[in-house]
Order: sequence, then structure tokens, then C-alpha cells
Amino acid sequence: MTDLWLYVVLGLLVLCSGTVSASETALFGLSQRERKQAGEAVNRLLAHPRDLLVSVLFVNLVVNILFFSFADRLTSGGGLHPVLGVVVVLIPLLLFGEVLPKTLGLRAPLPIARAVAPVMRLVVRAVWPVRMVLGRALEFLASLAGTRDERRVTPEELSLVLGRTGASGHLDMVEADLLSEVVELKTIRVREIMTPRVDALWLARDGSDRETVVAQALRERVAWLPVVDDGPDAVVGMVKLRDLLREPDRAVAELVMPVVYVPEVASALDLLRLLRGAGTSEAVCIDEWGGSAGVVTIEEVFEEIVGDLRAEGESRDVYRIVPLGERTFRVPGHFSVRDWNEYFGQRVLPVEFETVGGLVMALLGRVPRVGDEVKVGALTLEVDEVRSRRVIAIDVRVDGGDGDGRASGGNG
Repeated sequence: MTDLWLYVVLGLLVLCSGTVSASETALFGLSQRERKQAGEAVNRLLAHPRDLLVSVLFVNLVVNILFFSFADRLTSGGGLHPVLGVVVVLIPLLLFGEVLPKTLGLRAPLPIARAVAPVMRLVVRAVWPVRMVLGRALEFLASLAGTRDERRVTPEELSLVLGRTGASGHLDMVEADLLSEVVELKTIRVREIMTPRVDALWLARDGSDRETVVAQALRERVAWLPVVDDGPDAVVGMVKLRDLLREPDRAVAELVMPVVYVPEVASALDLLRLLRGAGTSEAVCIDEWGGSAGVVTIEEVFEEIVGDLRAEGESRDVYRIVPLGERTFRVPGHFSVRDWNEYFGQRVLPVEFETVGGLVMALLGRVPRVGDEVKVGALTLEVDEVRSRRVIAIDVRVDGGDGDGRASGGNG
């Protein structure tokens, strides 16, 4: 009977440890979009992150100490070797008290955060004496180290404040949205907004392809062209399209102007500063090896703030998601993963790839074919069109399932 009592206590302690671990991961893993949907209880907790973190760590510590204390009584009474006893009790604690709860917290942060918020508010209040003592100790140690407790406001937090200010009526919603987009420029990389190398127009310095490139530039409404010697990696300058049209008899080499280079990993805010300092509105993007990765203009930065800037008569289908029916959409292959996250609410980080087409290729592990399908959360993505090994269009179906990046081959 004593052993049964110990097993029940150990089970409850593992449950407490798992709840605390899942709570920590879910609450601190919420995105800005999810925080807006989380509700007042969650946002009150996250308004004081240090208090929440100290409370979580303290409770987790107490639970683990109690767990090993009771586990020692159980294993010592069973005649197990001390080392073997530690291993026997450590595995279930790690699995059900840490790994599995944190995994669940990462996979479904919003529903878990909502569920645990009332409990965690009680926990934070219950341990306030400990928080006060630990807080004083942390401040004292920080003062000895010569550091200040100055918390920097992140772009996501500032955007959240702007959104709430607009919603409360203290700031016009349009103005709040614009300011929020400006704040987020620091988090957007140039490679996310640039025209990729394969889509950019490049003009040879000897003018051999002048007529063809100028005609294409007029169709695509391109205002300037990078000039190259022997391919895109040998950029020698840039030329404005209007100069080529005004002076058709002058050689391209005579019209070339200096070009500005920007790393593809630079932020959109850094790009704005660079273009303003150089007095130009366009730049060539370079990769980590110094090769040309694409081209970017100030217009593409403005589009991140105010939305797509389309010329009259320009097709909208190239830029946006097109509804095909109930719970079905068509998405361009070059559609930004960042915009994807905002539209569908899927937490796909644009670290390894910048476009939905790149996401599909990464999940398949090969060049996509028409008919290929991949699963991302509750969405099924089917490749609709491929051109020269590049995904042009993808059909997205909302299934309501719980996939996590599965792929299946098509017939193409």
C-alpha cells in the first residue's frame, strides 16, 4: 500500500512538471499574431515576463526536488543500485515531464497557453514572496556585474502596442497599421523582398542584347537595369531605361552609372538607409560568396508597408492568393513565406526558404513535379504548375488535419 501511495505521488509530480514545462514553452513561444488571439489572461501574464519566468522555474525546481525525494524512497526500498535507480526514475521524468510537454507546447502554443493561463496566474500570485526575494537577489547580482536591468522593446512588442492603440481609438487604425509595418522593417531581410536573380533582367555592357532586354523591361515596367560584363556575377554598373530610350545611338557603356550593393541578409531598414545615403532607389543584392543574388528597389520596400503597388492594368493574380472554391486557394510559387504565415496562420519560419515554392521543394527533398502534394499543418499543398524546375503555382486545400510536413509524390 505504501508503494502504491508513492507511485500516485510520483505520477502527480510528473504531471505537475509536464504542465509547467508545456506552459513555459507555449506562453513564451506565442507569435505576435497568436498573442492578439490569446485573450486577456495570457497577455496579462506576458506583460510581466520576468515574474512569469521566475515563477515557472521555481515551481519546476520544487517539483523536481520532491520527485527525486519520493523516488529515492521507492528505489532504496526496492534494493536497486543507486545509479540504476536514478536512471529508472529519470527517464519517465524527462520523457513525460520535459520532452513531450515542450513538444506539445511548440506544436500548439495558442490552445495550451489559453488553457494554462488561469492556473499560471494563480501560481505567479502564490509564489510572490519567492519572486520578491529572487528579484532582489538578481538586481543585487546585476549591480555587482555593472549591468542595468534595461529591457529592450522588440519590434513585435511595439507592433502589438500599436495595434492595441489603434483598436482602442487613440490612433487611427490605418496609421497604426502603417506604423506597425514600418517597425517590422527591421525584421525583414532583403532576400525576402528582392527580385531573384533568375527573374531579374541583366543588360550586357557591349549592348548585344540591348533591343531584347529593353523590350522586356518595357513589358515588365522596369525603370533601371544592371549592366554586366560576363553574366550576373560580373556587374559593372547600372543604367536607367529612360536613358536607353532617349539616346538609342549611344553605347551602353557610355550610359553606365555606379551601382549600389547590399547583402541579401541585410534588413529592409538597413536597405532604406543605404539607398538614402547613396541617393539612389535601386541596388544589386549579393550573397555570402559575393555573387549576385538578385536586385531590389525602394518600391519593394514600400510594398512591405502599404501593400502591392501595381501599375494600371497589371494583373493582380501574380501578387495574391486566388480563391478557387470553398477552402481551396491558388498561391504563386514565389509567394513569401512571411505573407503565408500571416494569411494562413502557419508557423513556418523563413530561415531556410523564403517562398512557398521553396517550402514545397524542401519538404519533397527534390525538384517538384505537377501533382506532388505536401502537408503543412491543416493544409495540403498540391503543385499545379512547374516551369524549368521552378514551382509556378500551388493549390492549397484546408483539410482541418494535423500534418507536420509530410510529402507525397505526384504523377508528373
